[in-house]
Amino acid sequence: MYIHQSRNNECNQSDSSIPLFYNQNSINLCQSNNLPSYLVNSNQSTIVNFATDSSNRCNILKNLDPINIPPLFTSAKASLYTRYTPKDWSNFECNQFTNANEILNDSQKLTKESDLLACEIDKQVCANQWKSTNEILIIKQEISFWKNEIEKLRQKLNDTINELEVKRQQIEYFLNRTASRLKIVQENLYEREKRQTIDLIHDNVDRELIKLIDILIDAKNSIDNGMIERINKQIHLNRERLCQLDIEANNKSYALILENATLYLTNTLPCFSNCKNSFSGGITYLNWLKHTKTVVEQTYCEIQTSNELIHSVKNFFHIEQNIFDQWQTVGIVLEQRIHEIQCVRNRLQDQFNEINEKILNTEKMIEFLKKTIQDKEVFINIIQCRISFLSMKPVLENINDREYSKLSEEFNNLNYSIDNLQKKLFEEEYILQHLFRLKATIEEDLAIKNNSLFIDEQKVIGLRRTFPFTS
Repeated sequence: MYIHQSRNNECNQSDSSIPLFYNQNSINLCQSNNLPSYLVNSNQSTIVNFATDSSNRCNILKNLDPINIPPLFTSAKASLYTRYTPKDWSNFECNQFTNANEILNDSQKLTKESDLLACEIDKQVCANQWKSTNEILIIKQEISFWKNEIEKLRQKLNDTINELEVKRQQIEYFLNRTASRLKIVQENLYEREKRQTIDLIHDNVDRELIKLIDILIDAKNSIDNGMIERINKQIHLNRERLCQLDIEANNKSYALILENATLYLTNTLPCFSNCKNSFSGGITYLNWLKHTKTVVEQTYCEIQTSNELIHSVKNFFHIEQNIFDQWQTVGIVLEQRIHEIQCVRNRLQDQFNEINEKILNTEKMIEFLKKTIQDKEVFINIIQCRISFLSMKPVLENINDREYSKLSEEFNNLNYSIDNLQKKLFEEEYILQHLFRLKATIEEDLAIKNNSLFIDEQKVIGLRRTFPFTS
């Protein structure tokens, strides 16, 4: 607007400085050249007067007689015919005015066109600036969206890495405990091999211990089958992806700062002299979006792979429950076996005590029988002496009377009794030998049972107590 006013002032000044030598043709020319109406109306009267006076003056000059002119200056007369005529002067001035008028018209037209062009350019610039601001706002929102997505992915990936590390520690701890359990179970079997004779049997305890060893070996082989290496490799890949996400997040944050700074630039801010239009456009929007989506999709793939690995590790831990159940089964069977051995040992101990008592009674009975037999021999000697004394009677007096028969009967009865006593003595001595052999057998069996109880109670259960097992 300032430029337009200055141009109008210049036009007014130029109009005031130009002499107004016009004729009717110039007026028509002004009207034909589409001059402003105010300029035509204001100068029309002046142009008419000036044209009338100039025509009269030209006629007067043409009608002058050179004879009537005093010959004062010969050169002046010659110069009168050698100089331009008033018509030439008038035509020249009209042409000058016409040219000036055309220039003024062109200048005014150019001013209007410039004003219209300036307004149009202002509108165009404002519209373009609004569009570019809109585009910047859209890109800013998209960058903010992807930045938030990347931040969520970073947190999720970090949690996944932590969970993988926890699972790796759990697997390592589980492998160490499995190795310790396997060693304890093998030691239990080795200790139970120290049982003796009849107790060295393949009982339920041995079967359950062997089954537990198989479960532990299978679990160890299953987990040792590259599981820790897979977890370590996945953690390494996740850390690489986390570093890439950190770079992307930092880039998005920096880009977001620049987008905000670009968005809040206004026309009232001072110009930045150092800013140059040096944008090279090294990457397109589609390539940027494709790159960001690729990073996000790859991160989701790594998270999904990690979750599958974590799920497989969780499936491995049901083996620990199986081991715990089998461990408890071994404990139950072992307690049952110990109870059985204790019952047998108690019965053997009762039998042993009874045998000892029986041996003592048998020995007493043998001593009694021996004493009884020894006492009966005195009676035999007496009978024999009596018979001998009676046989010494004279022949006529030596008769087979009732005394002799009584003594003979007594002697026979006594011999029969002594034979019975000796037979009983022999039987008692035979029974005593059987009792001693049975006592030795029971003592040996008691020693075996005590050894088995010591192994199961002290060695096996003692080793199991050194490694408490909880579900």
